[in-house]
Amino acid sequence: MNFPRNLDSSVEPSRNRVGGMRTAIGLFGAPIAWLAQFSLSEPLAAQACYPNQTPLSAPVWGSLTAMLAAISLACFAAALVSGFIAWRSWRQAEGKAAGENRNRFLAKLSLMSSFIFIVAVIFNSFAVLLVSPCGSWF
Repeated sequence: MNFPRNLDSSVEPSRNRVGGMRTAIGLFGAPIAWLAQFSLSEPLAAQACYPNQTPLSAPVWGSLTAMLAAISLACFAAALVSGFIAWRSWRQAEGKAAGENRNRFLAKLSLMSSFIFIVAVIFNSFAVLLVSPCGSWF
């Protein structure tokens, strides 16, 4: 017996993959950007200011502040892209049918997560600008 084929069934998996990829980028993009900023900046500053047994008054590399600022800028840009994707996903999920509660929840969660971690990237960036790399914190 031949059953009629649903022509949309071949399109649906690719549509789910794109939506799933957008959701994953929205959920994890900004946190990964913050983690990258923290994981790259802190060890780099520590190595430049404390290469041996005694701390230095100035960093070993003269361009340390520029390197830290570049890392912060790149991570901020990545977090903003993730936030924009999360915002777009949220806007699209709000217009969908009521049966897609999971997608709405994930879209709202990704929007909140992106916002929180964009703020965290900004605060870490202020530390680079306001605190001397090899100076005392207290």
